[in-house]
Amino acid sequence: MTKVAAYLRVSTEEQAEQNISLPAQKSRLIQYCQSKDWMVHDFYSDDGHTGKNLDRPAMKKLILDAKQKKFDMVLVIKLDRLSRRQQHVLYLIEDVFLPNEIGFNSVTESFDTTNPMGRAVLGIMAAFAQLERETIVERVSDAKKESAKQGRFMGGSPPYGYTHNPATKSVVIDTEQAEIVSIIYDEYLTRQIGYQKIADILNERKIKAPYVKYWSKETVAKILSNPFYAGYIHHKSNLYDGQHMAIITKEKWTTVQNLLSNRSNAFSKPGDYLLSGNIYCGECGARMRGKTTQQQYPKGCPPTRYYVCYSQDGSARHMVKDPDCKCGYKRALEIEDMVINELKYVSKDKEFIDKIYKEMTAVVDTNVIEKKITQYRKEMIQLKKRIDKWYDAYERDSISADDMAERVKGLREKCELVEHQISDLQLELDNQSDRIISATEVMETLSNFQDVWEECTREEQKVIINALIKAVRVYKDTHIELIWPEEFYANTRIML
Repeated sequence: MTKVAAYLRVSTEEQAEQNISLPAQKSRLIQYCQSKDWMVHDFYSDDGHTGKNLDRPAMKKLILDAKQKKFDMVLVIKLDRLSRRQQHVLYLIEDVFLPNEIGFNSVTESFDTTNPMGRAVLGIMAAFAQLERETIVERVSDAKKESAKQGRFMGGSPPYGYTHNPATKSVVIDTEQAEIVSIIYDEYLTRQIGYQKIADILNERKIKAPYVKYWSKETVAKILSNPFYAGYIHHKSNLYDGQHMAIITKEKWTTVQNLLSNRSNAFSKPGDYLLSGNIYCGECGARMRGKTTQQQYPKGCPPTRYYVCYSQDGSARHMVKDPDCKCGYKRALEIEDMVINELKYVSKDKEFIDKIYKEMTAVVDTNVIEKKITQYRKEMIQLKKRIDKWYDAYERDSISADDMAERVKGLREKCELVEHQISDLQLELDNQSDRIISATEVMETLSNFQDVWEECTREEQKVIINALIKAVRVYKDTHIELIWPEEFYANTRIML
């Protein structure tokens, strides 16, 4: 008696289709075997697996059992249950079934795989099965695009902040969740704090997170970048006006996206190098670049990140300071850890922080500046009077045009110089309040460095480094030198 391997498959999209469910397939396969007086060896069932590949549990078992010749025939109700790709069908028939003397049959299609003509017919049918699948995919893609253009919800679970209304087949705002979405946008936009900090705030307030127990920076980032909250439908890099109500305004969403982009672009590429743009060779003064190398031995060893001097690397000629520089390759992780550890150490040094704050907020005697401005303005009046006198002399024919032009030219140059001096002094007055604000922000970052650092993303850590350190110099013996911004720290340096 012929032993039959009955293969069944249904994909997620086909679950509701008539006569294609797994029980329906199984019933028809049993009836067909009974009519042929065949014995069912086993049922190989793939539930919820696509037919575009062979990476299916039951299919893998079917191939393994076929190679062990456990049955004589493979039976399906239709060719596309086996696969929707022609190359997969031909592979199974010619490379798996036939070499092991296993036949192939379909309940609804008639062909004989034991002769060339039958295999040719099978190939044609497999080609049409693949064409059908590709046509379906294209049709579904077109339908989704049209739905997006019309602003209709694309299906699936609605984003956090919305619920699905089965009656209208649309999404409606969940008032409580929408309020949380608004808080997330306001926190990021007004306070410009990071994803993790926002997540911590929500967790501290014991606000229920979507799908999981706690809020994470990934969840916050996903909400901040989702255009659905601004009333858009996103489809293949395009935004369309949606039919659903927005939780935030388009203007606010655009502003947040610009802020996200600016913060992302603030980091040197590749982003995996924390000190890119701030690190210099202490031997020749050239910049250093991040460079990843793959070790050949031992096999499978992960790539190693290095910082290397442009002079030694030679990858950019215009960056070379000394072609003979031998500063060497410095392990990026080691250098970055030294910088981070030093910042952690400094953050504990209250005297150092107070010193920095005093230097940043050193009170400038505004009375002195205002007196200088008044003095320069008086000087400007005198210069203009002298210019007017030379013009009067020219009108009285007391001086030639060439002499008048030469003398006025010198006076005008002095006027421009005095105007610049007045402008610089006025700017210094205007910057007093800004200096105090900047000093406060930097001091808060330094004082809370240990608590903040570990919770920040790699991008946020780069922002902190850029704010606190002007440069890191690395020497041949691997000791480093931190250089703080002059405008903040009066050329203070720390040698490690």
